[in-house]
Amino acid sequence: MCETRIITISTVSQCNEYFLQNTLNPLVSLIDLSDSDCCCLLQMDLYSVLFQNVSTCSCFGWRDCDFSEGTLAFFPPNRLINMSLWNKGMKGTSRLLCFHPSLVSRIRLEEHLGGYTYFRYRQDEALHLSKREQNVVCTCMDGIKEELGWGTDEYSQLLLTNRIEVLLNTCARFYNRQFITRHEVGKKLIKQMDELLDNYFFSGKVMQKGLPTAEYFSRMQGHSPAYLDDLLRHETGKNIDEYVKISQFRLACGLLLHTDKTVTDIVKELGYTSSQHFCYLFKRVTGFTPNAYRWYNATL
Repeated sequence: MCETRIITISTVSQCNEYFLQNTLNPLVSLIDLSDSDCCCLLQMDLYSVLFQNVSTCSCFGWRDCDFSEGTLAFFPPNRLINMSLWNKGMKGTSRLLCFHPSLVSRIRLEEHLGGYTYFRYRQDEALHLSKREQNVVCTCMDGIKEELGWGTDEYSQLLLTNRIEVLLNTCARFYNRQFITRHEVGKKLIKQMDELLDNYFFSGKVMQKGLPTAEYFSRMQGHSPAYLDDLLRHETGKNIDEYVKISQFRLACGLLLHTDKTVTDIVKELGYTSSQHFCYLFKRVTGFTPNAYRWYNATL
């Protein structure tokens, strides 16, 4: 009978003990889940990467525009992992890589390539692999396994860190490719974001709650803030905060051109901090003051 309780794991050694593995290094472990019948919820104080050769499960967010030769999901410390979802593939095709947070400073997880933001994605925003990509990922994991087999010496931590970094960089490349193959899906999400923005500004929410945040779009669109931010960067070159401010400015221009509202009213309606700040920003961007912009376009 499957376990439903939460299993808390604090160290790599405890993780190995739970899965009946020997500890080859106290900071890193790569576990073959082929013989595991674990169905519990794991909560580990470790970074975790889970691989499976099945992608079409809806709980991983697979879409018909995605490849289907493998799935990768990434978990930061203390996020629950439903292990029952990772024991549905063919025998010998699920693997768990976990590493201690002390390695993060060596891998530069918080600064390199935007901090490997996919560790902040939801499980249903997993990475779906082509056959070639699956082979590359398996090769990276085999390299980690080979290094673990050498035992612990003065080079172990450096070499293991390098091999993990290669895997993470490779996954960043593949996630970028996935945004490309999901271009049409991305356009729909951005269109939905534009509609949410217009509704937010014109419903008066900005006067009560301030500018919409990544968390707001996450709640409304059913994606993690990190995923939406990366999607927007890929499609527009702007992060969510930048995109909101551009939309705010676009709406201000529209109100100047198509209504007789005063600058003060527009500033209040769209949530600018002050009329002075808005006028300074507007002239910096357009070369006109708001009133001069309105007059100039009215004469065209």
